[in-house]
Amino acid sequence: MSEQSIGVGLIGCGTVGSGVVELLQEQSERYARRLGCRLELRRVLVRPQDVDYKTERVPRNVLVTDPEAFFATESMPILVELGGGRGAISQFVRRALDMGKHVVTANKALLAAEGAELFALARQRGVSIGFEASCAGGIPLITAINFGLMANRIQALYGILNGTCNYILSQMTSKNAPYATALAEAQTRGFAEADPTLDVGGGDSAHKLAIIASLAFGCQVSDEAIPCTGIDTLDLADVRFGAELGYEMKLLGMAERIDEGNGAPGLSLSVQPGLSLSVQPCFIHREEPLAQVHGSFNAIAIFGHAVGQTVYVGRGAGKEPTASAVVSDVLNIAAGWYPQAFGKMHIWPDQQKPPRLFDPRQVQARYYLRFNALDRPGVMGAIATALGDAGISLSGIIQHESCAGEFVPLVMTTHEARQGPLNDALAKLKQLDFIDGEPVVIRVVEMPPG
Repeated sequence: MSEQSIGVGLIGCGTVGSGVVELLQEQSERYARRLGCRLELRRVLVRPQDVDYKTERVPRNVLVTDPEAFFATESMPILVELGGGRGAISQFVRRALDMGKHVVTANKALLAAEGAELFALARQRGVSIGFEASCAGGIPLITAINFGLMANRIQALYGILNGTCNYILSQMTSKNAPYATALAEAQTRGFAEADPTLDVGGGDSAHKLAIIASLAFGCQVSDEAIPCTGIDTLDLADVRFGAELGYEMKLLGMAERIDEGNGAPGLSLSVQPGLSLSVQPCFIHREEPLAQVHGSFNAIAIFGHAVGQTVYVGRGAGKEPTASAVVSDVLNIAAGWYPQAFGKMHIWPDQQKPPRLFDPRQVQARYYLRFNALDRPGVMGAIATALGDAGISLSGIIQHESCAGEFVPLVMTTHEARQGPLNDALAKLKQLDFIDGEPVVIRVVEMPPG
């Protein structure tokens, strides 16, 4: 890339794409000074219905609606893909790589499903894929994992990976808003889509966790291997009880090396520890850094064997933050150092094997439990006995005053317990006449030392 200008092509010019165009135009002199050459936006591929309103930022002669015309553009060694999804977009990315073009993408769904194939194809063609914007918006998370923490064996990571969910949970916590009310406000403010299923159901977080866990743990993780529970069934009562106990509720994407001896997350340096993966609502003690991240922000805590805990916080979505990550990838590719690292380092998912997943039933952790229990003598003792028989020890109990004979919430927290025996005990308890409905189980996350 020694020519006086480096051509860039862009697929998709929606919210993030328009942010990329603005940065390339408004900061062109700054980027030219840093690179020693100019970046030139040569073609933008959009849908026919998008042409008219895109001409405000993009010259009409740069916009095209025909993929063939787009790919026929000469001197365009970097392609930025911001169309999203798979299908035709996957074919566009593969075509670009086959043509020897570097690709920059924010497409987490594509990378979670096809990343290994795409990385392999890129190296075969002597090009690279930049994907900083795919997992945490403007937070330089991929760079931190791949390069900043290279000296470390990563032991665990815990991430608030979806700003929509974090905003909703913040509203439930700070304003006592029921889930439906908090979701409606998130949609009004543009933090949630009209159909929020991918976000609130945890799927978006699972896509991101698959990508970053693959890099952090040196394995090939599929999002299909990640057990996923969203926030869409949460009850405000549990958020309130958690706050009473000193906890904040967060939707966490978690990846942990598990000590095979006791099933607990830890700093095991064994060659092949089990890897535990999950996306689920969790309680975190309010003094932990992640618990103090509110609103639409993302945050990720990563534990390395040498560095200890590092925490990355920032806006995980939005026009400017995501465009920042995309353009940074373009600059790093244009500078030449990133393609060198991409080709030489053996850190990409296609070069790794699938992880040895740890049996979720054997994971040992603390839990928050809530029963809708009949308020009569002996009920609390019967529940404690049933849990004790399964090897589960209680660390705390909350029961507010009520009229005897009514069903009331009974909240308990456990010491460390294996998930399997706990689930078995709860399945038996819910069959008893003094328990109404399904018991609520929420993991209480205790961060590793560091």
